[in-house]
Amino acid sequence: MENQNKKQLSSRNLWGYALGAIPNGLLVFIFGLKYIELFFDKLQLDPTLFVIGQVIYLVINAINDPLLGQMSDRTNPKKWGSRRTIYIKYGAPIWALTFMIVWFPWSFDNQIIIFIHFIISVCLFDTFFTLVVLVWMALMPEMTSDLDERNKANLLATIVGAVFVIPMFIIIGVMDPTSSEFIFLMLIVAIVSTILLIITASLCQEKPEFQKDEGLPLIKAVKETLRLKSFLTYMGYIFCDAFLGSIGLSYLFVYLLVLGEGGLLYYFAIFFFIGYGSSILCMKLRPKWGMRKILLRFGVLKVIFTFILFALVVFTDAPIIVVFGLAIRTFLGGYTVFNTPILYLSIDEDELRNGSRREGMFIGMDALIHKPSQSIGPIVATFILGIFGYIQNSDLQPDSALLGIKILMFLVPAIVSAIGLIFMYFYPIHGEKLEQLREKLQILHTEKRERLE
Repeated sequence: MENQNKKQLSSRNLWGYALGAIPNGLLVFIFGLKYIELFFDKLQLDPTLFVIGQVIYLVINAINDPLLGQMSDRTNPKKWGSRRTIYIKYGAPIWALTFMIVWFPWSFDNQIIIFIHFIISVCLFDTFFTLVVLVWMALMPEMTSDLDERNKANLLATIVGAVFVIPMFIIIGVMDPTSSEFIFLMLIVAIVSTILLIITASLCQEKPEFQKDEGLPLIKAVKETLRLKSFLTYMGYIFCDAFLGSIGLSYLFVYLLVLGEGGLLYYFAIFFFIGYGSSILCMKLRPKWGMRKILLRFGVLKVIFTFILFALVVFTDAPIIVVFGLAIRTFLGGYTVFNTPILYLSIDEDELRNGSRREGMFIGMDALIHKPSQSIGPIVATFILGIFGYIQNSDLQPDSALLGIKILMFLVPAIVSAIGLIFMYFYPIHGEKLEQLREKLQILHTEKRERLE
């Protein structure tokens, strides 16, 4: 068995990795929070053109991830100095530049020009987002094989990111994304994010025993990835989770219409204090129940409660019920802290099958499957809002539109979450199989280190 000290992350690696969550959180979540509000609401892009743009975004979004993941796995560390951190260091400033392109409208009244700006800016942003964040995520399972260390690092990164991201969200939540104040603030965010990512690249250390691992050819790499039942069932689950994420934060500007006065503050207070409190509780329960069992038990309760909550909010017009219900639903959703560590188990299983670590391809294929849901979600949401008579860029909405918002906020999440839980029910790596996987992986990593000596 591997020595415990070797399984633990050093403080340098742990905090270096967590530091990367700040720029990743700022750029990704600000983009997610404001890009639909900018193009769909403020610039009033025609809904048909908006949907066409989302479909194009979906295709680009899906294709670039496995290709960039494969590129990372097959990067020659002798030539470039690393397989992962090289892309963080040099990709960060380009990613920040693509972030800024989004917020400078090319037109305020020409639908075609707005449409072209929409497609080009979101696709460029996503490509470099993939390049940087994919390799950042790939660092964690490579730096440690210990399940609890991975969970700890993942939670720490999430909390550190949230400490900086949430205050920023509160500031920009009600800001007009076309205003000069907003654009100036985004410039500061882009500069700070670039600096922090360069620091992250210097603090995170890639393990030398994996530097000789050779990635498989593209077609074979894709086939080997899709052969794992654990990965396929995870993909079904994460597709549903990403779908819900895409209609959560991005449509906060319409949710505020039913959250009532102070809704923005309530939303982020719930998100931070209750959400991360629940995640810590789930981590405490992991040694006793395991990740899959926690996810299923909490998830079933969340689905049942969300259906009940929807029935309540349809027949009442009390924002306090919405806020209170959102708090309980958030508490029951703390299991999402395991989303990424569960993916890492498929990477571990693949290493036992093929002898090399292929984080880049797995995370890229993960994005190939679940990232289209980030476009499908807004397409479905836009369709629902349109059906129920939502008026773009207006604080006054008909009762039918408010009903549509409640459907989007509660009924759709309940249905999609239930579908996701069905996939996770069939997830195979748990219990005795998980323990066997961890033991075999430790032996393999010991052999790789010994070959270096």
